[in-house]
Amino acid sequence: MSSAEKSKFEFTPWNATKFFFPLCIQAASQALTYPLVGIVVAHGQGGSAEYAAFAQGLMIMFFLGTLGYGLVTTGMVYAKNRIGYLRFARVNLMILLLEVAVQIVLALPGVAPLVFGKLLGLQGAQFEVARWSMLWAMPAQIGFMLRNVPQVVLYNEHETGIANAATILRIVITAIAAPIFYWCGLVGWQWGCVCLSFPVLLEAATMKWVARPYVQRLPRRPSTEVRASTGTIFLFNIPLSLGGMFLMFAIFMLNAIINRVPQGPEMLAVHLVAVGLINPLSYGALRNQAVAIGFPQRDARDQRTLCFALVSGICLSFFLLVVQIPFVSEWYFSEMQNLNAWQVPLARNALWVAMLFPVLQALRGHAEGLAAFRKRPNAVLAGQAVFFGVLVAMLLIFFCLEVPGYLMGILSLCAASASSFVTIRVGLALARLEETEDFPGAARVARVRSPERRV
Repeated sequence: MSSAEKSKFEFTPWNATKFFFPLCIQAASQALTYPLVGIVVAHGQGGSAEYAAFAQGLMIMFFLGTLGYGLVTTGMVYAKNRIGYLRFARVNLMILLLEVAVQIVLALPGVAPLVFGKLLGLQGAQFEVARWSMLWAMPAQIGFMLRNVPQVVLYNEHETGIANAATILRIVITAIAAPIFYWCGLVGWQWGCVCLSFPVLLEAATMKWVARPYVQRLPRRPSTEVRASTGTIFLFNIPLSLGGMFLMFAIFMLNAIINRVPQGPEMLAVHLVAVGLINPLSYGALRNQAVAIGFPQRDARDQRTLCFALVSGICLSFFLLVVQIPFVSEWYFSEMQNLNAWQVPLARNALWVAMLFPVLQALRGHAEGLAAFRKRPNAVLAGQAVFFGVLVAMLLIFFCLEVPGYLMGILSLCAASASSFVTIRVGLALARLEETEDFPGAARVARVRSPERRV
């Protein structure tokens, strides 16, 4: 490896920005494809009701996808050599087959009425659309899982721009395909599944192709630090993926409680419109997880990536100021989102509070990356469990205090994210104390033997 290649792995604000920015764009832009697919579905025979049922089917599919929620983080930790890469690919395939099997079971005649009828309350045509949309969209689920393997290789090589280019290709193809499908009369949930799945499979194939040279360059022998079996990698992923399920449940609880406040549907509409702007920024902020892994700490006092996370979160939150411009807010909230005039000021107030959320998400993402790098997945699981618990608790408290519904969600999300960050950091600090107590002379010996100390 040349000196130029080595330098990109060293932390500098510029290197971290080059690494983080494509990840942030990728995370924020992925949400754009689903409204585009909605154009195809909503013009089917069932109209908006068909699109609502289609979205419910995808919601179940994405919930099953949380079984692989932690796979990219797992791969960044373990797929750094040829053996680790092959074992990670095996774990990825195992989870993919598990997701497909569960997806098929949920569509069976004896099971589907329990999930889509009893749980989601769908009947008649909506029941069938949701059920079959979940099944027909299975190629998209497979594509998302298959891209994990080349994606972690590119991330570990700090080639996030290449990985991002493949995702942008998917978005562009979806943006081109959706209007073509509509103009050709290829509408409805079936064609919506096609419009969703084909670009995802193409993205996975493109990413695999561009990652081939980097896969071939992986070291053949594992380093002394990474000698993990397939079982170890699988077990490492479980706490991270369970955390994804906690987050999905949190969204269900959030909407259900806000919908029960006075003027619930109107308050929920304001909340969802505000969250629609916040989510892309918060997803981008969470990519500081990859920064913490890609530029690991030199020692316990090295807080460079933490400072980067804080600054990146603040920068992302500033994007919400654009929507606070009066004519922009009127155009977006009134014309684009069809909110009533009295709801527009509420949405703007919610965004002022929400500016804190990307900052907290960036810090939380950094803490999760730090825990993953130190092979402490249980700390991540604990943080995400606390996120869910605090979110529900704060929603119930705000409900009893009669806090306006449009603020309940934002305030609860901020409290939950802050609590998750603190939980993970405390867990890591306690783990470090335990290691020091077990080996009281280890830190002192390490300092004496370090090359910098000798010099």
